[in-house]
Formats: sequence, C-alpha cells, structure tokens
Amino acid sequence: MMKRTILILLAMLALVPAAVRAQDDVTLYNGWGIGFEVGAGALAPTGSLNDNLKACALFTGGINAEYGRVRLKADMAFGQPSLKIENPYNVLDDQGRNAQLNATSSPTLLGFGLQLGYTVLRQGRVSVTPMVGLNLNRLSWNLNNIKYEPDDEGIERPAIESAQGTHENSLGWMASVDIDIKLHGSLVDNPFGDNQSHYVSSLRVSPFVAYVKYGNLAVPAKGCCVGATITYAGVLRLLR
Repeated sequence: MMKRTILILLAMLALVPAAVRAQDDVTLYNGWGIGFEVGAGALAPTGSLNDNLKACALFTGGINAEYGRVRLKADMAFGQPSLKIENPYNVLDDQGRNAQLNATSSPTLLGFGLQLGYTVLRQGRVSVTPMVGLNLNRLSWNLNNIKYEPDDEGIERPAIESAQGTHENSLGWMASVDIDIKLHGSLVDNPFGDNQSHYVSSLRVSPFVAYVKYGNLAVPAKGCCVGATITYAGVLRLLR
C-alpha cells in the first residue's frame, strides 16, 4: 500500500510543470516582468516647507517594469496637506491689510514619480530594491480676493470680492527603497502569449524622500517630503 501511494505521488509530481516545483528559481524566467502596486501611506514636510504645509495621508498606485534585477517604476500619489499660512502670496491693499486669503484649508497634492532601481538583496521571501529618480508634484487650491467695505456703523470689514484657483508646481529628485515581502506565487495564463507566466504578490514597504520647492510664494518654500507607503504589489514574470 505504501509503495503504491509513493508511486502515485511520483506520477502526480511528474505531471506538475517544473516552474511550479521551483517557483522561486529565477533561471526559469526570461528576465522580463510587469506589475502594479496600490496602497496608502503618509508624508511629512521638512525645512521651510514645514512652515507652509502640514503632514498628510497619501493614496498611491503605480506600474512597474522589470528585467532581471533592474526595476523601472512609475507611480502617482494623492494627498491633502493642510495649509499653515493664510495669505501665501502676501497680497495687501494700500493700507497694508490682507487683500487675499486662502479659500481652501487643505489643498490637493498630486505627485508623479519615475524611478529606476536595482534589487540588491533576494533572501527567502524578502527582496530589497533601492530606487532613485524624479518627482513632479502639483499643489492646487482656491484663493479669495478680499475687499473692505464699511458696515452700518461705518467700520470697514473684509468681504469676498471674487475667488480664483491657483497652483504651485515642483520638479525635483526623489529616492526610495522597496522592501518586498512575498505573499504567494502561482502559475497563470500569459496574457501576452500562449505560454504560462508566474504571478507573485508581495507586501511592499517603501520609505521615501523627495525634494520639493515652491518658488512663487511670497517666501519661497523648499525642503524634503519624507514618508513611507505600504502597498500590495503584483508582478507577472514571463517564463522561458
């Protein structure tokens, strides 16, 4: 009975593709992989940026292309950091009073990153990939133009004359580290061909730092945004 069971198990194993029995063997891949990531995180401004903005939560997503240990990543982040200043462009009337004030307390921050990295460590279920590249972000909010009108008692009080949208753009460097913790792997049909591919999902923790400068403010703000994201990452690796 034992011998029959062993023979049946051996026969079943013979029918399983070698890629399943050695899913982590990189020699089975042709080198190429494509993937995505989606998740959330947080950032905190430093330097004079901290005088203008507060820390905020982030929602992020992106796509990846890999060849061997090289990774190219393009991602986008969304957040709403609160403003600390009321009159960012220091617009005053002829009596030195604020003639413009923020109409939006938490502006919209959109960040776009393009990074290139190299996996320096693959050990068990963990891999580490330092990344470096460019970060473009856009901070958008609304402003109220203020005028002063006398009330019934003849005292001039501020009133909203009109509203306008404004934004600040920044292009700078960024660096991060992708720490991938493998969750599972499985064979799937290749959407780009007739053969099969190996799909691997991971929990990705990515601490980052990005240089940001808003030069059009009354007092130019610059510094680094530091933070981290936690994402679900999936990669489809093509088999030989």
